[in-house]
Amino acid sequence: MDTITISNREIALMAFDRLRKDDRKDSALKLARCMLHGTSISLGIGDIDWEIDRAIQQCGGVPRTGYRYTAYFHFNRNTE
Repeated sequence: MDTITISNREIALMAFDRLRKDDRKDSALKLARCMLHGTSISLGIGDIDWEIDRAIQQCGGVPRTGYRYTAYFHFNRNTE
């Protein structure tokens, strides 16, 4: 069976569209800012971070758990 690889940046774009369509403007803006100015997003415990985390997971991404309650999603990597 072949594996399909997709860019994390594409997953983040799909998550951005999902947040925008669901009228989650603050979450969409934070994700867009991180995509434009950085190579990753750090997700904590707050409501906005939770919405971004859920949108990324619904689009097939897997944020990696980091130190304590923080998860990171790197845009320059791939997901299988």
